[in-house]
Formats: sequence, C-alpha cells, structure tokens
Amino acid sequence: MKKSISYRATLMASLLFGPVTVYPTETPGAIQLPEIIVESNRSSDDWNKEELREQIEQVPGGTNLIDLKEFRGSQGSVARVLEAEPGIVVQEFFGGNDQPRINVRGSGIQDNPVSRGILLMADGQPLNQADGSFIIGLIDPEHSRFITAYRGANALMQGSTTLGGAIDFHQRSAFNSPENAIQFEAGSFGLGRFGVELNRRKGAWDWHLQSGHTQSDGWRDHSDARRSNLALNLGWNSDSIENRTYLNWVDNRFDVPFLLSKERSLSDPESVLGDYNTPFDRFMNVEVRDPYRDTQQWRLANQTTWWRGSNRHQVGIVGDWVEDSFRNPAVQTNTDASNIVLDYRFDRSIDITSLGHSDVSLFAQANHGELPRQYYSVDPGTGQLLAAFADADLEADNATLTAELQQQLATDWHLLVALQLAHHQREINDRLTPGLLDSQFDYTAFNPRIGLNFNARPGQRFFANLSRSSEAPTFWQLAISSPNPNDPLNAHLQINDLKLQTATTVELGMMQEGDTLSWQLAWYYSWVKDELISEVQDFAIDGTTVNYDHRTVHQGVELGLNARANPGFFSHDQLTGRAIYTWSDFRFDGGRYDGNRIAGIPVHLLFTELEYFPVPEFGISLDLRWQPEDTHVDHANAGLQQDQYTLLGAKFSWRPKTGLDLYLELDNLTDETYQTAYVVRGFSPDDPNVPTFIPGPARSIHAGLRLHW
Repeated sequence: MKKSISYRATLMASLLFGPVTVYPTETPGAIQLPEIIVESNRSSDDWNKEELREQIEQVPGGTNLIDLKEFRGSQGSVARVLEAEPGIVVQEFFGGNDQPRINVRGSGIQDNPVSRGILLMADGQPLNQADGSFIIGLIDPEHSRFITAYRGANALMQGSTTLGGAIDFHQRSAFNSPENAIQFEAGSFGLGRFGVELNRRKGAWDWHLQSGHTQSDGWRDHSDARRSNLALNLGWNSDSIENRTYLNWVDNRFDVPFLLSKERSLSDPESVLGDYNTPFDRFMNVEVRDPYRDTQQWRLANQTTWWRGSNRHQVGIVGDWVEDSFRNPAVQTNTDASNIVLDYRFDRSIDITSLGHSDVSLFAQANHGELPRQYYSVDPGTGQLLAAFADADLEADNATLTAELQQQLATDWHLLVALQLAHHQREINDRLTPGLLDSQFDYTAFNPRIGLNFNARPGQRFFANLSRSSEAPTFWQLAISSPNPNDPLNAHLQINDLKLQTATTVELGMMQEGDTLSWQLAWYYSWVKDELISEVQDFAIDGTTVNYDHRTVHQGVELGLNARANPGFFSHDQLTGRAIYTWSDFRFDGGRYDGNRIAGIPVHLLFTELEYFPVPEFGISLDLRWQPEDTHVDHANAGLQQDQYTLLGAKFSWRPKTGLDLYLELDNLTDETYQTAYVVRGFSPDDPNVPTFIPGPARSIHAGLRLHW
C-alpha cells in the first residue's frame, strides 16, 4: 500500500474524533421526546428487532430481516446465513468463506465471481469499493446481530442505485449482544474455527470487541483457506446524541481449485486440472499456475446521530484500505485500493391533521476511491509472474442525493414518493504507457420511485411500487485483461466503452404475520436497457462485458412461508417449518439471443426446513434444497447445462444450560454429486473438455459450541 503511515494516522484520528467534537449539542425544551428515542437507541435504535421490523414494514416492496440470535448452527460464512432467504440466490464456489455468488433479481449474475449489482453495508454505511465492486469473502456474518435486505429499488433510500438492491449487516454492540462469548467449531475437510467476544458498558461508553480465525483444507485439491479478523464497535451516548466508531481488520486467503469439465465434475469432482495427463491438464495445471486470492482490509468508520425535537440527523464517514492479489491460471492482478465515504441523513416526522402523518427523509452521499492495479501474466511452466503487461491508475467518484416522502393518505393507506439523483465518474490512466489507454467515463441518472402500502388488518399488508434503477460498470468491466495462456507475453489490457445499465421495475406483493403462520410474496417485472452482459470464452479466463444491444426482461416471484405448531407429544414441544421459493425468468428481448434465457441463475429454486423441539433446549431439523431443472450455462441456450440437484441436510442444536450452545450439522446427506456453480458463457464451447463447472461439496459434518456469560 502506497499511503504513508503519517497520512493514515491523521485520517484515522479525524475519523475517530471528528464528529464527536463537531456535534456535541443539547436539546433544550424537548426533553421527553429525545429521552424516549435515546432509550430505544441505547437498546439499539438500529439493532433492535422491533425497530428494524417497523423500518422495513414502511417499505412498499420486498425486504428481509434475519435475527442471527435465532439462527441455530454455524454462522461461519455469508452463504450459510443467506441461503434460506426469499429473493436471495446463493451459489457456493468452494464451500467456504471465499467468493460465493450472491445474487438478487439477476443483477450482476454473469460475473465470476459476482462482485457487483448489490450494495453491501455495515450499519447503513457502504462496504463496496468506490467503483461499486465488492469482495464478499471479507464479510464475517458473526460480527452482525441482524441482517436486513432491501431487494431491488426498495434500497433507494439506503443509497443503492442498482437492480439488486442492498444488504445491511447490523453490527454487534454491547447493547444488542451484551454477553461475552467464546466459540469453537470443527468439521470435515480440516475445518477449524475459533472466536471470542468481549463487551463492556460503563457510563456513557460501551464497546464490543470480537476476533476470530477460520481455516480449512477444503474438500478439493488446491482449496486451502484461512481467514482472521478483528472488529471493534465503540459507542458513546448522551441525552440527545450517539457517536459510534467501528474498526475492522480482515485477512482472507484461499486457493482457487478452478473449474472442471462436465465429465470430470461428475467422475472425479475432488480433482483439479493437472491431476491427469490430458492436454488440458498439462496446459492448465492448477498446482503449477497456483490460482489464489489474498485480501487484507482495514476499515475505520464513524457515525454520529443526534435529535432535535422531531428531527433526526446522522453524519457518517468511512475510510477503507484494501490490498488484493487475485490470480487465475493465466493472469494475476494486484490492487492497492483506498476509499473514503461521507454521508448525511435527515429524517423528520410531521403530523398534519388535514393530510395525515408525514415522514420526510433526505440522504446525501459522496465517495472517492483510488484503485491502482497491476496486471501480470503467469508463466505456464513455472507459475512465476512475468513482467507487468499493464499498470493503471483507476479512480472512481460518486455522488447521490435522495429525497423521500412517506405520506399517510388514510388510516391504512401510505404513499411513498422518492427521487434519487446519482452521478458516477470512472477515470483510467495508463501508467505503463502514459496516454495510451487513458479514458474517462461519466454517468448520470435520475431514479424516481413511487409506492403504496395498504394495511388491510393488523399483521397483513399489501404493497405496490414502480421504480427506476441504474448501475454504472465497475473497473472489472471497464478495464479487462485479455490473456493468452499459450503466449503470455502477448497479454494486454482492453478498455471497454460501456454505458449505464438502467431498469424500470414494477412490483406487487403482500406480507402476512400471524401467531402460527407468516408469509410474504413479491412479484416483480423489470425492463432493462443496456444490461451489462458478461461473456466468457474458451478457457474461462478471457471474458468480456458488453451492453446488450436490445432490451432484456427480468421477472420473478419471491415467496417465503413460516409455520409453527405444538404437536402435543410432550408438554412444551414445538414444530416449526419454513419454505422458500424463488422463480427467476430472465430473458433477452431481441438481438442475437432473442427469446433465450439469460444464463447464470436457476429458474426454480426451493428450500424447505422442518424443525422439531421436543423440549425448548433441544432441536432437530431436516432441510432440503432443490433445483428441479437443468440450467443453461450459455446465453445461446444450446449447449452445456448445469444438472438439477437435490441436497438434504440435518441439524441438531442443544442448549443444556444457560450459557452453553451446542450444534451438529450434516450437509449433503446423500453425498450427491452436483455442480454448484459455473462460468457463464455466450456460447458453449465445441470441446466438452473445456473447464466450465464448479463441483459442489461432498457429504460433510461439523460441530460447534458457544460459551457465553
């Protein structure tokens, strides 16, 4: 990293202490209301479950709320905690916390790994880099107490502009997670995990410190992984102000076993290229070329909230530094990124007798990021790096301004009207051959939104909305490497002249909350213009991204069902069940793929789980994940397909006494051989031996315990 130590120290000091000293105000003459709000805040304004539930119920569209305290079992990866949520599609890569494909409503599905299309946040502050890209493996869900998701343009007020929306990881604090804890986990494929949490509240101060380490040999050859992390959440409260500072460090490293042909993924899924003596094995030898990803991140953030009467203000600042080395079998990129984010939010509640209750919100955010990136070819004989074939200064700037009005029209009717103005700038400067590849891209979008909530009766809500979204390309699409595995000295960098992807979406749905039965249903239809379509060719390392020259259509259904009953076999037994169904029908409307499905996402995906508690302390569950149809891996829909699959799992959880949680999990009970993911192509290759698929993990077992006091 090129920043000096003194520069970092100065910026960290300003992040830590700046907002506290700028806004230490009292609220004279409005004592009662601030006291009520602060009490809610000190019990977690942003973390409290009922508070969060009220927030997402005001959104006329599809949302999710996950309470990780109720999540029995391992929370060691983002994929585990999100795979059973309506509208969120998870495709594992190698079975660990590496780079699973997380997708919402088809945004960014062609990328391998998926690194765009969703805004990831921690307590409302962005985790994405300035160009919109993200590294999913840096997120440890165990640092979170709750997770909320705003699917699609429902995330407009969170600062998202994209088709996929936003996922917010609400961090643990001494208020929402007051217990100290130690946890251990071990399992198949050399899995070992250790974590510790410490909390303290004293006067106006509170802090939560969490640290952990995970390592695994992986179930395939060349798939070792390890991750270490540290998180500090430091808070300070007065009668009308709260300041919270976050410090996070993550070191995430894993080997990449790469892809296999369809035949090899079925006959020997644990193998990698190089284990056999075929031409592809000799040419794309994984052990020699050594693909991997090593990423280290430092993140420092500060957020200050204060109240004046019915007004709420919030100021945030984030500093983020990432060192990322990412190697596929032919090319390695080294990125040394820095990113700074400033945001301001204003909320005001107004009671107007003639018009009903009104809520006004204003959100402004600006960020600047520098992502200098070097590109190297990998010597096919030795695995050593050759001289850099490209060296680019990559700079990204963004500014968004969002205004929203929620107006009560009648007792049970609420109207939402919002408008977002977004501007994005991407600049590329060639440092190897100055001026040769220099480029600048400017994107501006107006994203309006109108929605309606109707509360038919307590616990029942109908909603509808019409929204617009926009997505600027990241540097992974704008500046792409063009490797030549046969002739690495001829690799080069290519600049793509890409437009802004835009979409207009209509959404209808309803939510029902009951004592024994709860469910939510959303249907959406998006007309997408200039969709960013990635097409991988040949060896699965030489893809490019284009704006599709005709319209595309994304439509789908997101259904979640939860039920609870007391069978009566024992005096306090309980039976719970849930079912998640996602239908994704994404198609090309005109052009060279006219009428075909957009490859990358299964059309039907079903998850069900049945859990029985004979006593409150002990539970046993069975789950099923079913992809009932083969799925095309190419946009031409004429070649290779991912096979349908059915996965069965089981879980045992036991809380024998206060302060101790135990769990045992079994995955893929039938040891099914399947493909969990694949590289998305324009056309399937003529040679069936070309690597395309990622085999899914075999049968596995792991157990863990958590001691808390």
